[in-house]
Amino acid sequence: MAHHTLGPTILALLAAGPVFAAAAGSGALTGRVTDDQGRPVARAQVRLENRVSGFRLTVVTDDSGAYAAYNIPFSDYHLEVAAPGMLDLHQTLGVRSNLPTELNLRLKPAQASATVVVEDTVSLVEAHPSAHIDIDHSTIEKIPTAVQSRAMESILLTTPGFIQDENGRFHFRGSHGQVTYVVDGVPVTDQVQSTFSNSLDPSQVESMEVITGGVSAEYGGKPAAVVNLTSKSGLGSAGAFQGDASLGASRFSTRELGFSARGGTAAFGYFVTGAASSSDRFLDPVNFENLHNHGTTDRLFTRFDWLLGANDILRFSASGGRTDRDVVNLASQEAAGQDQRAHNTDVNLNLGWTHLLGADRSLDAAIFYRGATSRLDPTRDLQPGFSTGGSDTPVWIRSDRRLDNQGAQVGYTQRNGANTFKVGLQVVRYPLHERFDLAITDPSQVSGPSDPLYPYTAAGGGNILRFVDGFAPSLASAYLQDDWKAGRWTLSAGLRYDSYKGRNATQNELQPRLGLTYTLPGTGTLVRVVYDRLLITPENENLAFSTSQTVWSLVTQSATPVPPLRAETQDSYLVGLEQQLGQVARVSLDYWWKDSRNSADNSQFLNTGILFPISAWKGRFHGLDLRVDTVPIQGWSAYLSAGTVRTLYFSPTLGGLDSADPTVNGPNGTPYLIDHDQKLTAQVGVRYEQGGFFSQASVRYDSGLEAGDPATVAGNPDYAFGIPYVRAEHDSLVGLNYRIKSRTVLDLNAGQEWKLKSGRRLSAGLDLLNATNEKGLYNFLSTFGGTHVIPPRTLAAHLKLKF
Repeated sequence: MAHHTLGPTILALLAAGPVFAAAAGSGALTGRVTDDQGRPVARAQVRLENRVSGFRLTVVTDDSGAYAAYNIPFSDYHLEVAAPGMLDLHQTLGVRSNLPTELNLRLKPAQASATVVVEDTVSLVEAHPSAHIDIDHSTIEKIPTAVQSRAMESILLTTPGFIQDENGRFHFRGSHGQVTYVVDGVPVTDQVQSTFSNSLDPSQVESMEVITGGVSAEYGGKPAAVVNLTSKSGLGSAGAFQGDASLGASRFSTRELGFSARGGTAAFGYFVTGAASSSDRFLDPVNFENLHNHGTTDRLFTRFDWLLGANDILRFSASGGRTDRDVVNLASQEAAGQDQRAHNTDVNLNLGWTHLLGADRSLDAAIFYRGATSRLDPTRDLQPGFSTGGSDTPVWIRSDRRLDNQGAQVGYTQRNGANTFKVGLQVVRYPLHERFDLAITDPSQVSGPSDPLYPYTAAGGGNILRFVDGFAPSLASAYLQDDWKAGRWTLSAGLRYDSYKGRNATQNELQPRLGLTYTLPGTGTLVRVVYDRLLITPENENLAFSTSQTVWSLVTQSATPVPPLRAETQDSYLVGLEQQLGQVARVSLDYWWKDSRNSADNSQFLNTGILFPISAWKGRFHGLDLRVDTVPIQGWSAYLSAGTVRTLYFSPTLGGLDSADPTVNGPNGTPYLIDHDQKLTAQVGVRYEQGGFFSQASVRYDSGLEAGDPATVAGNPDYAFGIPYVRAEHDSLVGLNYRIKSRTVLDLNAGQEWKLKSGRRLSAGLDLLNATNEKGLYNFLSTFGGTHVIPPRTLAAHLKLKF
């Protein structure tokens, strides 16, 4: 629980007018606390709490009864005000925009001669059209993981509909990782998993909202799901300094160091966090032996906030990261001495300004930049005409790419009572440049028709495919969004226009977004209906290669002309029900279905981690999601997330190195199951927290993703280990089919915090991952994912000093 004391600057601003600016992506609350005679109540505690997510914020009034709270994530809250000699005040409060809420609160005196019981009734169901869950930093910090700074994907997997894959990748409701991260109001649509980029560090997050349906029109790019992150801030610290230093260690020589600090004045705040890690099991390997798998990461995030008078706030954030890792080897590659290495870097800059035009109107503007590089180095150099392929087998490869995001956005927000209206413009360019060199060194493993330009032959030596190219896709957007509440009805109506310019095609798409909820009287029941039209831009990583005039096919070993790779369009529908169970739990159940054109995916090149964007002609997806959350009762709380996902793609498939693969390219219109399809995913978590002690257990069940035919690798020592973990089945959609066998993974963790002198605190924790040590696979011979194994039993220890 955070406590803030108001400084003289804030008091002057509050006295000057009824409003003060709030940063984009979060809300603010201000006002005065008085008694029933209108006299100020000093040192009253104003508490905001979301009992489902665990978010808590406490501010204390000054001598004039004034209070101010900043950086409040968008959600519904229970507000409580307490002061000595006064009756506690309780009410429900919704924060849904960056417009500050002015709330003056009046307390009644307690009667000395009588005991007055105040009924504390809290609504756990949010009357908002979007289907979403809120995750607070108190939960994020306790996620069991070997490396805490790389745990973002583990956090998201507690959301129904997210299907786990290797190396932090996930699929959401039939789509691959098409997620827009919104960090303090600024979109990030790059792929940020550790295979080909640098993961977001959860330690920078105050709270996150994971939106899975009813997506606001202000969100574009890759909005199959939206992860709205509110980062930590030091604004309002009034001179207080807080920080921490942490270290962790686990199996496979895994080490991690981290720190954070925040502070400032009443009108200025700063927050900084950083982490470094090293591990000999950096990625999920391609076999149980874990061959050639060392990696290191460094990560830094900073945020600065300036309150410029009563009506303006300026925000600047900068972050960057680096990853150096081995490319994991197959057994044959390890025997050959293959030593490929990958290097990723990124830098992110964001400057935002919010200006209040009045108590109920604001103007937001931001410019942002992201630069990311990714390089894969071969074991040694190779020249055309080579007589042997050296250590790299079955192919020799060099890859070097750069991808930038250059963007600007402006938005206007207006509130009229229970109605909030937004309008805005966004422009983003994605300049990219790629170099990709490829040579076949073992034609016995990569076979196909002879082509004198590229393949290796014993008689003539080998030649090398050289690809160097780049271009700058762009996305220009305009949106209108109106959220309206009247009685038991809430309506979210939005319209977004996107103009996406790729290499060979321009797509202009008008996208209505509609959501409606109704709360049944006296039942605690909410009904939700949603329709979203979505334009989903192609992945930019290696997009130049996948959209070049001719793409070299790994299957046919020839240069094949391809049509343009276009953005995906989705028609997404959802019908949902939320039910409050007394004051102890909330249950939500959603049935969803989607139809898409140019259904997007990635094709992974062998086991290099290099992914190429591809698309199928169309896709049809449907499923059912269940979420149950309980509030803490005598220290105990629990959640259940469960979902089914059926995903059917239809040929032809375009882009990447597999565009001519007959396994996914039968006659046009041939249906096939993609590896986003899983019949059941379920995760249960139980936590006990009392005083400074906590313990929790989480169990995850996955029924199994799509797999390749194990008969094709019978007798191959690189893949024979995985055959026992694959089952054949008859699938009602496609007939004979192969899937990974189901797996159930149990994670346990516990921790204790001790109070030290001078306000310092020391905490220690132990995580036991995969406690039953069940062996299993994420995927096997997947056309687009390859083969990867799940982590074995791992014990991790964490130590943190807070000051």
